[in-house]
Order: sequence, then C-alpha cells, then structure tokens
Amino acid sequence: MVFLHGILDVTIQKASNLRNTEYSLFNKDDKSDPYVVVSLISEKGQKSDIAATSVKDDNLDPEWDERYAVDICHEVSIIKFTVHDKDLIGSKVIGHCKILPDRVISEGGVSGSFNLISEGFFTGSFKKKNTGNGTLFLSIYFIGKSFIPNKDSFEVPSCPFPSRPNNHLVLYQDAHCPYLPLQLIRQDNSAYVPRSTWRDIHTAITQAITVIYIVGWSVSVETQLLRSEGDDTRTLGEILKQKSQAGVQVKILLWDELTSNDTLPCMKVGVMQTEDNITLDFFKGTNVEVILQSIETNTSDMCAIDKVAGTLFKGFAFSHHQKTVITDAPITHNFAERKLIAFIGGLDLTAGRYDTPEHPLFRTLVNEHKDDFINHTLPNLTSSSGPRQPWHDIHSRVEGPTVRDILKNFEERWVKVKQQPIAIHTEKNINLDYSFQSWDSWSIQMFRSINDCSADMNSYPIKTAFMHALPSIKLKRGYKVDNSLYRAYIHHIRRAKSFIYIENQYFMGSRHMWPDSKDGKAGNLIPLEISIKIEEKIMNNECFVVYIVIPMYPEGEPETDPIQEMLYNQNQTIQMMYSRISKAIANSGRPSAHPQEYLLFLCLGSKELSSARPDSLMAPDQNINAMSYHNLRNMIYVHSKMGIFDDEYIIVGSANINDRSMSGNRDTEIAIGAYQPNLLANGDVSMFRKALWAEHLGINTPTDVWDHPGSPQCRVRVHELVEGSLQAYLMPGEHETPHHLMIYPLSVSQEGKVTARPDCECIPDTSAKVKGRMSLLPKILCA
Repeated sequence: MVFLHGILDVTIQKASNLRNTEYSLFNKDDKSDPYVVVSLISEKGQKSDIAATSVKDDNLDPEWDERYAVDICHEVSIIKFTVHDKDLIGSKVIGHCKILPDRVISEGGVSGSFNLISEGFFTGSFKKKNTGNGTLFLSIYFIGKSFIPNKDSFEVPSCPFPSRPNNHLVLYQDAHCPYLPLQLIRQDNSAYVPRSTWRDIHTAITQAITVIYIVGWSVSVETQLLRSEGDDTRTLGEILKQKSQAGVQVKILLWDELTSNDTLPCMKVGVMQTEDNITLDFFKGTNVEVILQSIETNTSDMCAIDKVAGTLFKGFAFSHHQKTVITDAPITHNFAERKLIAFIGGLDLTAGRYDTPEHPLFRTLVNEHKDDFINHTLPNLTSSSGPRQPWHDIHSRVEGPTVRDILKNFEERWVKVKQQPIAIHTEKNINLDYSFQSWDSWSIQMFRSINDCSADMNSYPIKTAFMHALPSIKLKRGYKVDNSLYRAYIHHIRRAKSFIYIENQYFMGSRHMWPDSKDGKAGNLIPLEISIKIEEKIMNNECFVVYIVIPMYPEGEPETDPIQEMLYNQNQTIQMMYSRISKAIANSGRPSAHPQEYLLFLCLGSKELSSARPDSLMAPDQNINAMSYHNLRNMIYVHSKMGIFDDEYIIVGSANINDRSMSGNRDTEIAIGAYQPNLLANGDVSMFRKALWAEHLGINTPTDVWDHPGSPQCRVRVHELVEGSLQAYLMPGEHETPHHLMIYPLSVSQEGKVTARPDCECIPDTSAKVKGRMSLLPKILCA
C-alpha cells in the first residue's frame, strides 16, 4: 500500500472492441453505453471513486480524450479503471483493469493500452470470461504534494480566474456592527473602525444609477436593511422598485426552491422558507427582472438514481447558494466617472440575518427583531417569548479588477437561463477597468463551485496549451466543473506555516478515513489535509494550532434525522482527525502532549440574565422548547464561511466545508481569496481575525498573546477561556456566560478518543444526542 498525497493526473483516451452487454428483444442493433470510473482501492478493499467520464451512447469503440487532475490524500493498494454500461436504472460492468500505484511512481507515470477483465460473476446462464471485454487506452501520472507547480504561491494555480492586484477590500462581521467590545489599534496606530454590512449595501443600492445585480439563496422583499433610530425604514423591495423606476437596471437571480409554488397560499414560502415565489410575485409588473433558477440535473452524478428521477431529486436536494450584490458607485477622486463594486460572502438579504456582535437573545424582540424572528432550531417559539436564534456571519466588499470576475459569474448564470447576454450601459461613464492604487491594496482571486448546468461555460477550454500544465476547468462525468473554491482551501491548508482559523456552518469530509461508515458521501479532503498538516508539524517539532468554529448543531430541529445524520458525519470527521493527531504525537516521542494542543473545535452560545429579558415577553407553552426560555440560553448560529491562514490570507464566501459546497456538481458557491502584498501578517487580515476574537471573547480576549495564535501560550489561554464559557453555559441557575466563544461540547482523550461530555450528552435544552446518529436518509443529502 502507498500513501498518495498530491495530484493524480489521469487521461482516459478511448476504448476499443468493448463487449456488448445490451440484450434487447426489440432492438438488435442496441449497443452498450460505456463510461469509465476511476477508483482508488485501499488495502482493506475500500473504494473511493475519484473520476468518471461522460457516457458514450451505443458505442463499442468510444473515444473520450477526457483528462482529470484530482487532488488525492489516500492510502492506495490499487488504482482501478472500470468500464460500465449505463442503463436507464443503474449500470452493468463491462470490465476493468488495475494499475499498482508503486508502478506509477517508480516509472514516472504509466501510459498505454490495457485489456479489460471481468468482475468474475455470472450473467444469466453464461459465465463472464476474462477475454473479449475490450481494451482501454489511458495515461496516469502522479504529482507529489512537494512537486506541485506554484505550491507556495498566494495565487491558487490552475484556476479559471487569476489573482488580480490593485483591489480594495472591506471585511464585515455580522449584518450590523456599530462597535466592538474592545478598541482595536492598527499597525499605524490608527483606530480600527468596523463597518456594517447591510448599512454599506443600503448605501450602494440607494446610490446606484446604472445597475443593481443581486444573486441569492434567498432575498426577502420585506427585509429592512437599517434599524437604528432615524434610519431609512423602507424595505428592500420598496427600494429596488423605486430604483428601477428611476432607470436603474435591477436584476435578481434566485434559487428556485421547488417546494415553494403558487399551488396553495401556504406553499408560497416553501419548506426552506426562501420566499422565492413571494419575491417573484412582488416585482411582477415592474421594471425589476427576477429569475428563479433551479438546479439542473447531472444525472450521472447520482449513480443510484435513474435519469427520470434525477432531475427532480437534484432540484429538491441541492441549491443555488451564491450571495453577491453588484452595483455601480461613484469614484471618490473622480466624480465624473463611476466604478462597479461587489459584495460577496455568507449573508443573504433575508429574514433572521440582522444581528450585531452582541447577539442578544431577548432584548431586541420588542424592536429590531419584533417582525424578524426566527428560531429554526427550536420550533413553536415566537417573538412573543423568545429566545431568538442569533446569527453570526461574515461578508466582504470588493472594489477593483476582481469585480469584473464577480460580474462575469453573474452574467454566465443569467445567460444560462435567459439565453441572452447582459449589456451594461457604459454611456453613463462606468469605468470597467477601475483599479485601486494604494500601498495597502489587495490581490484578490475569485473562486467558485459550479458546473455548466448552472452557468454558461462554453468559453472555458478543457485542454491546456502545454501537456504537463494542469487544466483550470475540471471534468466530472463529461460536465465542465469549476471547483476552484475547493482547491483554494486545499492549496492554502498545504502552505500554512503557523496557524489556521476557520469559521464555518458545517465541517465534514474525508470519509474514506472515518473510523466507521466509510460509505458516506462526504469525500472532500479538507479535514484530512488539516490533520496531515498538523501531523507534519508534530513530526518536525513545530508549533501549529488550528481553531475551527462551528455551530453547536446544524440549523433545524436537533432530534430529527437530517440533523442527527449531519452531527454523526461531523463527529466521524472530528474523531478521524483527533485519532490521527494522537498517533502522530505517540510516534513523535512526546507522549504527554494532548491532541487539543493542536486542534480546537469551538462553537458560540449565550446565556443571559433575566433582567435582559423584557417583561412583555411571555413564557412559551410547556414543552421541551420552553427550557431554552427558562434557562435564558441559546446557541449563536455560525453561518460564516471563512478561513484565515497565518494572518496573511483570507477566504470569504458562501461555501460550507462539506461535499454539497465543495463538489462543484451540487450547490453553487462563490468566494474570494485575498491578501495584501505589502502588509501580509501585519495587515487587515490579522486585524479582522482580532476583531472576530474581540466579538467572541469580549473583554476577556487575550490581547497580550493574540499576535501569535499559533503559539502554545495563545492556545492555552483560548482553551481556558472557552472551557470556562461552556461550563457557564451548561451550569443551572441564573448567571451569564462571560463571552460567546465556547469549547465544542465533546470530550477528547489523550489517545484521541472522542466521546460525549458527562455534563453534555445531549444538546442543551433538547433530547438530541450531541454525537448524532445514522439515519436511513440518502447519504448524499447530509454530506
């Protein structure tokens, strides 16, 4: 067995003389519909499919010429190529060939023709023979992690969009951030003043004179962007109507959530409560153009589901998850010209997102949140009782050359649906080539998860100009896929030197290394790459810490099958990571070290005093959900999608760390990766990380050690603070948590075994298990 860590570069060229497995009584000329699946087989026989070609209908001599450059981090005994015959439901195996990974490495690659052998079982009354199955022509090369071109660059190589210099970037925490618990000072001794996302979006929309382009998972026309005294009280829908009447080109592109429709009034909101049809109806008869885009099927992505059901399944199961707002704006030094700016991140312009770093549970239910109450985790609660579900998120605003790339994403998705291009009226002096020239400017690269079912990708080549150059657009079963967002995380995990700080709504993956349930669908390598990075640092006796902030549990009723399945997948991921780290510690000769010295899982929560709950609020009906009201506590929902690497580089966008977001063939996602070439670890990435810590840890933030988050001193202080906060959250009686950041409620032994804490076997105020459980749901739904 060989551990392959790097890129496997595979080209499936063609096949010849394939055995015909079609036996139709009605069409004697019917032939096999072949496609090829590339799999990595472990020593124990576990199979990980890493690539699959398109299907060639009725063809016994198919030509593919399809190339797959795949990031891998696998223990491999055999590389297997299986030729299937696609049927209406499922498929039959025509034959396979195998290549040993040792040969690929020792020979610098393998190229040639390979006879296909059978799987060795019966078909009808005739035994399959190991001859006459046909021949497969292929090439395969392995590029080790240390030999990947440009592996140390800030720019992620081989992506459709390059890193572009001379941008300006604003980073936001939460929808509204009037202040932070601590006053932060920049390197130049100036005060750090946080900006408010929705206030800046409101300014951009109201000042636009040419274009307002909005992409969202959900956009609610009832959203009130500003909620302070004296603010504009108009809803988002009213503002957009008025801007369109003034001649601004307003276009909104939303996910078509299939459970929301006009069949019955009660069905307009939909199961996911995206309000897409409500938004569509609101703008009918106006100049605002709204498109609802469903997830188009790539049926071969779901091998267990036939083509007829595939479209319906994928339309229900996956979503358009990107969140961007593009407007024109004045150029400050030249008011005769205008530029385009783009907001991009995790915040949708919809219900329940408005929040501040305080994340109050009850106080704002009589004003800011009276008509904007959500608590999807504890049903039957209302704004009359509370607590509300606090919402923590991260967003950004881009000005400069990268805005053109974000605009191109919008155009490609719009054209895919409308089949006609968008024309920006440049006669209004919009400078599409605007750049931000300054000593503190940013280099920014746009990343996506998307395929050509959702965007017009006809202009992207799938072949490279040079044989050994890696393609920027990937193929998955013949479909063009941009999975650069996934590769951005892999790239920057591999190049991290001191620490990684992640905030994300989900964290699951690397199921081929899970202790149990290796047949899951969470195959992305991000958790394993983090673990291996830590293992390398342990073996080199170097300091390195990874902080991962996730919700206490996914949004939804925690006792239900989907939430329990996701918690199970997450727990399997966490167990895998701590087990590997523990083994690395044991092999390093430092048996006294603990896995949590290198990896901390964290969450956010708040417990308040009864004096913070307005007297006008009433206790809910006496059921299990009333416990949260009486205990004055609730988790703060982490909806962020962000990674910070060494305080130098930041990824911000819409993508979660799961296969839904990272595949490129499921949810559509968008993000940016950014750094300041002249500042690096002393710049705004570091300042933003400190602003987040100030929000999460308040006046207890360890400012004396927070310049070095990868140091043992900082990690120890943070660990002490988050453990104390969780204990305060769990403790009965009336008292408040000292800050929001808490250790994730699992116990980790020195041997890396992950168990439920004795004081928190169930999610607080529920009967749901913290570690989750398996369910009978399709694995692909919860991964």
